[in-house]
Amino acid sequence: MELADGVILEPLNQSHAQGLFDLTEANREYLRNWIPWLDTTKAVTDTEQFVASAVALQEKGDGPTFILFYRGSMCGIVGYHKFNRRNHSGGIGYWLGQDYQGKGIITQAVGRLLDLGFGVFQLNKVEICCASENHKSAAIPKRLGFVHDGTLRQNEWLYDHYVDHHVFSLLKSEYLQTRSSVCNE
Repeated sequence: MELADGVILEPLNQSHAQGLFDLTEANREYLRNWIPWLDTTKAVTDTEQFVASAVALQEKGDGPTFILFYRGSMCGIVGYHKFNRRNHSGGIGYWLGQDYQGKGIITQAVGRLLDLGFGVFQLNKVEICCASENHKSAAIPKRLGFVHDGTLRQNEWLYDHYVDHHVFSLLKSEYLQTRSSVCNE
């Protein structure tokens, strides 16, 4: 899927594993501030296992994941966690290489995931959770009209300390209202 300004979303597959691992390696120090799985991703085979599990979810229609490209360079990843089918909800996760931040890439990508979630997958609610100190990550749901539902205290062990998580959500009715407002401007 081609978005604006040279941003492309490509469904995640095994051909992306080496590039995704290399991107992780190049950004390991930066990502360590927010991502808890870096110590278990030490070789390309670890990334291949992640890709296999994400592709299995995609094949079951249970949460698509996309590799992000910016002007031809792999720059990050965005996708749904496993859908909660009973409650018609899903959570979105993302990360971007440090050099690619501030270009609107994640905002565009999450916007497209909302289109898929509320349209194709008929979700009623989409959530985004992020560390309370990760202001860049929290800016995405705020920019897209999500509501701050609350803060989960000491929600995640991040290497040597706990971090609080902000929880943001967007309901289908809010999404449809926002979309119709934008279309009428």
